[in-house]
Amino acid sequence: MKNMTLPQVAKAVNGKLYIDGKEYGSDSFTGQDTADVRLSTEAEGVVIDSRLSRENYIFAAVKGERTDGHNYMQSVLAKGALGCICEKLPEGFFDTKEADDDIDTDHGPEAACIHGAYILVESTLKALKDLAAYYRQQIYNVKIFGIVGSVGKTSTKELVASVLSESYRTLKTEGNFNNEIGVPLTLFRISPEHEMAVVEMGISDFGEMERLGAMVKPDAVIMTNIGPCHLEKLGDLDGVLKAKTEVLNFIKPGGLLVLNTDDEKLRSVYEYKKSEFTSETPSLAAGADQALRNIRVASYGKTGEVSYSDVESRGVEGSNFHFTVKKGALSAADKTVPARVHIQGTHMVMNSLAACIAGLEAGMDVFAVTKGIEAARPVKGRCCPNYTDRFLVVDDSYNANPKSMMAAADLMGESEGRKVMVLGDMFELGNDEEKLHYETGAYVAGRNIDLTVFIGKLAKNMFDGYTDKKRISPQNWNKAVYFETKEEFYENLNTCGIREGDTILVKASHGMGFAEIVDKLVEKGTKFRFVKGRENMILDDIMYLLSQTHWACKRSRDTVAKAIENSLCFGILDEYGKQIAFGRTVTDYATMFYVSDVVIDKDHQKMGLGSRFVEFIKSAPELKDLWGFLGTTKASGFYSKFGFEKKDDFFMALPKTNVKGIFNV
Repeated sequence: MKNMTLPQVAKAVNGKLYIDGKEYGSDSFTGQDTADVRLSTEAEGVVIDSRLSRENYIFAAVKGERTDGHNYMQSVLAKGALGCICEKLPEGFFDTKEADDDIDTDHGPEAACIHGAYILVESTLKALKDLAAYYRQQIYNVKIFGIVGSVGKTSTKELVASVLSESYRTLKTEGNFNNEIGVPLTLFRISPEHEMAVVEMGISDFGEMERLGAMVKPDAVIMTNIGPCHLEKLGDLDGVLKAKTEVLNFIKPGGLLVLNTDDEKLRSVYEYKKSEFTSETPSLAAGADQALRNIRVASYGKTGEVSYSDVESRGVEGSNFHFTVKKGALSAADKTVPARVHIQGTHMVMNSLAACIAGLEAGMDVFAVTKGIEAARPVKGRCCPNYTDRFLVVDDSYNANPKSMMAAADLMGESEGRKVMVLGDMFELGNDEEKLHYETGAYVAGRNIDLTVFIGKLAKNMFDGYTDKKRISPQNWNKAVYFETKEEFYENLNTCGIREGDTILVKASHGMGFAEIVDKLVEKGTKFRFVKGRENMILDDIMYLLSQTHWACKRSRDTVAKAIENSLCFGILDEYGKQIAFGRTVTDYATMFYVSDVVIDKDHQKMGLGSRFVEFIKSAPELKDLWGFLGTTKASGFYSKFGFEKKDDFFMALPKTNVKGIFNV
C-alpha cells in the first residue's frame, strides 16, 4: 500500500506511535531505534477482523457489540502484523523511558506487551475513516464510481463492476460493506494493479454521506432513486434527497453525476442543472448547489441520454431489451444496441443503463458494455435463484422497503408457472409503517401471484391490505396466509399451500433473518444429498489430491498456491457472491469446492459446479493433471473420503448434484 508506513499512518490518524514500548519521536527513541525495518515497511492491508490479519497488515482494534478488537492485538502481532491502531495500550504496557533499567524486557509478562507497534488514538473508528481518506489520496489514479440510492445500489454496483471489468482491472464493494466501516475497508482493498473501483455508499441518517464522500472522493456518482427508506431519521423524500446529495460536495471537479430521471426527485436535480439553475430548486444538501455547478450530469431512463426499449421480461431469468445512446457528450452518434441482463426484474434494465453510462464514461464501446451487462449475475440475498429438485427458491432476503417489495411482486407476476411469495416485515419506515405495509399488501394482491405467505408482526398489515375485500377481487381472497413467526411457518410448511414445481420468492428486511427461510426451503426442495456428515471440504483433502498429480507431487503448498494464482482461470464466486481471485491462497482454492455456486473459466463463462464440474477441470490448463488424476486408481482414497466407492459412482453423481457442487453437505 503506497505511502502506508507506520509513521505515515500515525500522522494520518493523528495518533501516537509506540515501537517496542518506546514512543516514536521521543527522547528515548534512539538512533538505533530509527533503523528499525518496521518504520520503512509499507502495510500490505488494513483489517478489523483479527482472523483476516496477515504479515505486514495493520489491525484496527474496534470495539463492537459482541467483541473488542483490543483483546486480539497480541495474536495478530504474533502472526506478523505490522502494527495495531488502538484506543488503549495492552494491559502492562509501559514506555521504556519510564521503566527501570534493571527490568529484563526480553522475558516476563511485560515483554509480551512491549514487543510490537501500536498507534494510540482517541477513536479507532474515526482513525479508520481518517486513514481511508489519506489512502484515497495515495491511489488518486484509480477512477472510483460511487453508487448511491434508496433501492438498487447493490445490483447496480454488480452491473457497473461487470461492465468495467471487461476492459479494466476493477475492484468492487463486497457484501454489505457500504457503511462507515465497510467503505474504508473497501478502499483499503484497492491495490496498485486496480484501474477502476465501484464503491457502494449506504446511509440511514444525515451527515453519513458527507463522511463517506470525504473518504471516497468519487470521480463519478450514480444515483439510482430516492425512495421511502430510513424515514425515521430522514423524515420524507425531500429529506432522503437532501441526505443523499451530501455526496455532491465530494465529486471531483469536472466529475460526473449520473441520474435516473424516471425518478421524480432525481429528475428535479437534472432539470435544475440543465436549466442553468433557473428551475425550481430541489431539496439539496448544504453546498450541493455550488458543487453541482462544477460537475457534469448524465441521465438514464425512458427519456434519458441513455434510454431503453423493447423490454422482454424472462421472469427470474432476466430480461432482453435494447438501449439507445443519444448523440451528445456520451456518444458521437445515436446508437441502439440489443442487450440481455440475467439479473431478475425489469427494473434491472434501468440499472443496466446506469452501467452503460459508467462504461461509456470509462471510454468503452457499446459492444464491450453489452458483454459486461450480460456477464453479470445476481448475488446472494439479492433476487438470487436457488434451483432445487422440487422448486425454485429466489433469495431476495437481504433487505426490503415498499418500493422494492412492489418491484419483486411485479417480477413474480411476469414469471412462468405457479408463483409463491414469502414476505416479512419492512423496518425503518417511520410513523407510517403500518400504512405502508397495508398499501404494499394491497399492491401485491393486484399481481398474478398464486400464493402469498406473510410473516411477522408488521406483515399482519400487509396481510390485511392483501385480504381487504373492498379492494381486491374475490378470486384473490384465499390466496394469502399469515404467520406471526418464522417458527409457526416452519410448523405449517407442508400444509400452507407450497407445492412441488413452485417458484418461491422470499423477501423482508435484513433484520427479519429470512435467509434462514431460504435455507429451509432449499433443504426441503433438495432430494439428492451426497457426502452426508461432512460440513466442510478439508484443506488437507484438496492438498492430498493435488499432491498426487505429476505436477504437484514434489512442490510445497505455497508453490501450488502460486501456480493456482497464475492459472488461466479468472476466479470463483463464493456462496455470498463474493469474487475471490482464484488461488489467492490455497484455502481459496479449497473453498471453491464446497461453497461455490458458480465458477468462472478463462473465457469468463459461468458454469455450475455440479453437472459442469468435468468441463471446469478440463478448461483449466494449469490443472490438467488434476483431471488426469481423477481418472486413476490412485484417486480411490479421494473418492471414498466423499462417500463414493469408486470413480464411476463419482462421475455418475455429477449431473445430479445441485449447483453448489458435490462437496456441499
